[in-house]
Amino acid sequence: MAKLDGPLLSESAHGSIGKRLTYSRRSSGNQVRFQAANHDANSALQQTQRALFLVALGLWNSLTTEEQELWNVYNTG
Repeated sequence: MAKLDGPLLSESAHGSIGKRLTYSRRSSGNQVRFQAANHDANSALQQTQRALFLVALGLWNSLTTEEQELWNVYNTG
């Protein structure tokens, strides 16, 4: 939804167009910010990758500090 005051792409524009483009006035000058969309893929492949990452993270967090340090020593270039 457009909530913009003033002509689009002008110095007097203030507000936002949807959740993507925001015009604002700052003490340093006028700003235009573009908010990129975060993609939250729900495909089967993405869900599998997330599940595997969570398993790996759980295994890492189950290690003691000494085991983590030993892992880091042997697996850093």
